[in-house]
Amino acid sequence: MPEKINVTASEIYDLLINDFKITEKIGSVEIILGGIKAKYKGKDAIGDLLQEWLAEWLNQNNYYFRQLPNSQEFPDFLLSESVNSGFLELKTFNADASPAFDIANFDSYCTSLLRIPERIDADYLIFGYKMIDGELSIDNLWLKKVWEMTSPSGQDPIKLQVKRNQVYNLRPCTWYSNRLKFEPFENKNDFLKAIAATLDLYPQCEQYKKDWLTIVKTKYLENTGINI
Repeated sequence: MPEKINVTASEIYDLLINDFKITEKIGSVEIILGGIKAKYKGKDAIGDLLQEWLAEWLNQNNYYFRQLPNSQEFPDFLLSESVNSGFLELKTFNADASPAFDIANFDSYCTSLLRIPERIDADYLIFGYKMIDGELSIDNLWLKKVWEMTSPSGQDPIKLQVKRNQVYNLRPCTWYSNRLKFEPFENKNDFLKAIAATLDLYPQCEQYKKDWLTIVKTKYLENTGINI
């Protein structure tokens, strides 16, 4: 068997856009059960199906990647043999609407950065898709860092899903819009400061308030040799 080819997230993005020309392709989703075939016309399962498709595309091109046994665990794909680098997350949304996916559970994300601060360097491959009469197409594809697709919200230092003063998920902004009220963060440091400021606002985050930002930055320096 030929040796697997190492690729970066940027190379995957470039190959999908320029070589495979994914935004020019038309597809569909079908289920076959007992010899009966039905075309799927919904949108609820598209995220999981595109993740399966991307894994198969990587396999067919002999590109190196790994997936964790628990499909709900971060990240969706590991592009290196290290457990602390090569993080690739896949996100999808209906291109006829604004991005409404969850970037991460807020509490879990804050906890994970205390242990693996390199997670902040993860790449996010984002598919804006359309499903019309059972025909699936990719309207646009982006490769983003977390701070490039998040922003303040006005109400909070960072855009969140909040219910009854309880923070649930970290949410994206509409980073590609020309009419943004709040621009995406300029760098990872501004993003981390916004997270830290958010921790001071919500009672559920009491456990993180003490030196959270300092701990994350110190751990990141220890692990990477780079100051944030």
